[in-house]
Amino acid sequence: MYTTEAGLIRQDMKMALVHERDIHRVAVPAYSDIEHQTWATLLANQQRVLPGRACREFLAGLEMVDFPRDHIPRLADISDRIEATTGWRLVRVDGIVPDEEFFALLASRHFPSTDFIRKPEELGYTPAPDMFHDLMGHVPLLTDRRFCAFFERFGQVGVRAFELDHPAKQWLPRIYWYTVEFGLIREHGQHRIYGSGILSSPDEVLFSLSDQTEKRSFDIEVVSAETYDIWHMQQKLFVIDSFDQLEDEFARWADKLF
Repeated sequence: MYTTEAGLIRQDMKMALVHERDIHRVAVPAYSDIEHQTWATLLANQQRVLPGRACREFLAGLEMVDFPRDHIPRLADISDRIEATTGWRLVRVDGIVPDEEFFALLASRHFPSTDFIRKPEELGYTPAPDMFHDLMGHVPLLTDRRFCAFFERFGQVGVRAFELDHPAKQWLPRIYWYTVEFGLIREHGQHRIYGSGILSSPDEVLFSLSDQTEKRSFDIEVVSAETYDIWHMQQKLFVIDSFDQLEDEFARWADKLF
């Protein structure tokens, strides 16, 4: 993947950042009772709406991770659980990570997570990712080897796009948005959710599967050109047939680029 001297230097820099953010070394915030209650409320809300709506891989991962119901978990504990199943780890970050760094983290099988939680008035939806989004939305699928294979390849392609200063730098975030964040999958003829932006928001869960959204079959060329708005619930969604399809179409698309 890192085929140039500059690429090797960037890899070393990113791994240094990973070490600095090692969640086994970072102090756990002193969460307030309100923050613990916010976590408990968010988790209870999702556990009510996800059965019969989330995809089976996500639900299996959710059971495996087994989030505590009454308090905010330590990132280190959650990281250890996913590492034991797929080798992926969490790293602690302050907020949204720049694309180039984000791709490098994925390529090395690290997923960035914040350690702050949204305000009580943002229970239904928050445009900024907090730790509930990062943990509830993303972590369960990080226990699924098939999804993780796609995720790692996605990061590798992103790294390559930045090495070459390729236009794919603009296309990849759109693909990420309409798959990892707001993707639907067909399961026994029904629409199910695998996108983290939906799975971490009770309002998005119900809205995404309603008649108020336009659901289109996944076409990576169309998706890569589709813009999006983070400030509203998503009205246009794309549906894959399987994670095999997602990985295969992405691989063919990437192979044509480089």
